[in-house]
Amino acid sequence: MSETDSNRWIVVTGASSGIGAETSKMLLASGYSVVAAARRESELEMLYGDEQNALVMPWDLSDRSSIGDFAKATRDRIGPIRGLVHCAGMERTLPVHMTKISKIEDVFALNTYAAMCLVGAFSRKGMATVAASFILISSLAAHEGAPGKSIYAASKSALEGFACAAAAELSERGIRINCVAPGVVETRMVSGFIEQLTDGQRSALLDGYPFGIGRPEDVASFITYLVSDKARWLTGQTFILDGGHLTRA
Repeated sequence: MSETDSNRWIVVTGASSGIGAETSKMLLASGYSVVAAARRESELEMLYGDEQNALVMPWDLSDRSSIGDFAKATRDRIGPIRGLVHCAGMERTLPVHMTKISKIEDVFALNTYAAMCLVGAFSRKGMATVAASFILISSLAAHEGAPGKSIYAASKSALEGFACAAAAELSERGIRINCVAPGVVETRMVSGFIEQLTDGQRSALLDGYPFGIGRPEDVASFITYLVSDKARWLTGQTFILDGGHLTRA
């Protein structure tokens, strides 16, 4: 199915803020329709309530037992989806010696398990169109060491391994799956982290990005490309978007 076909619905999780909100906005501007999913219904309604080509779907995707119901409810409303962008996630800074299974489960529930279950649910027969594109948001944290980020980095590394293997299966059905791993981007989640830094730490962080800290639109524009047929030859990959940060390593 090409982009001239009528069904151009893209499911975007974490659509109430940050990269998810900017991605939804850019997809709508590019002629796609968006299923906007997040926990905060009021924020979704504020952002998409007046959008003719948007469907608001408030859902707690950290409850992985309900993801099958979410996929079915989406399918019943709009038919097979053209794409999936899993932006929903959580970040937690925790020293290794304080690692507990409950903390690991909290982070993995949304960052990793939800992503895997969403891909599983939407890859079933009749749930996605031929030539659908699935995109999972990883993180630069999976590629460089940072104190306190071990659980978060592990949750994102798992996504990348999952996508690489899943691509081999999904390609048989014409479905592509890729990961996008951004560096530091100006989002609500990241702003809270930066506020906790000392002046010296904040300066060092900024100095590590030759082209400055990323903006949500820097990531959203690449996601929009990956969703499109222009990226038809790309699957099973992780794309690092870091404004040249790793060149400073």
